[in-house]
Amino acid sequence: MYKFVINIVFGSIIGFVKSNKIVGIEFSKEKLGNFHDVYTANFYYKIKEYLEGNDVLDEIPYKLYYKNEFEKDVLMALKKVKFGQVVSYKELAILSGYPYAARAVGSIMASNHLPLIFPCHRVIKNDRSIGKYSGGVEFKRYFLEIEGIKIKGDKVYKKL
Repeated sequence: MYKFVINIVFGSIIGFVKSNKIVGIEFSKEKLGNFHDVYTANFYYKIKEYLEGNDVLDEIPYKLYYKNEFEKDVLMALKKVKFGQVVSYKELAILSGYPYAARAVGSIMASNHLPLIFPCHRVIKNDRSIGKYSGGVEFKRYFLEIEGIKIKGDKVYKKL
């Protein structure tokens, strides 16, 4: 497995690549130093392009293993939430075909091994607050703002 690191304002994005597909993304609150090699360069530059405000995440090849059909359905529905859009946990549950599973959808978002690729940062609370994020709320806010989402305090002010 190969690794790349991208420093951002308050930390780092760490990506893991295997068989020319991204298989994991993690966040660190430490600046670990920018790094990529010949095996990870395309992934590194594609995510850098996203961080500059470009809608390119769907161009990144990935491999994700699903625990069950419910998780697969939720993540496939999440993939349809495009750059600059947000949905609530409840709306994502409905889009997934499980209208009463908003809490379970939240659990899937929390255990997402490919954030950004499966853009769990685009899922917010029903009251329009941004909610939690596995890497920390500052990462979620940062990604939403890159996509043009307006946030005041902890509330999203762009239409759902």
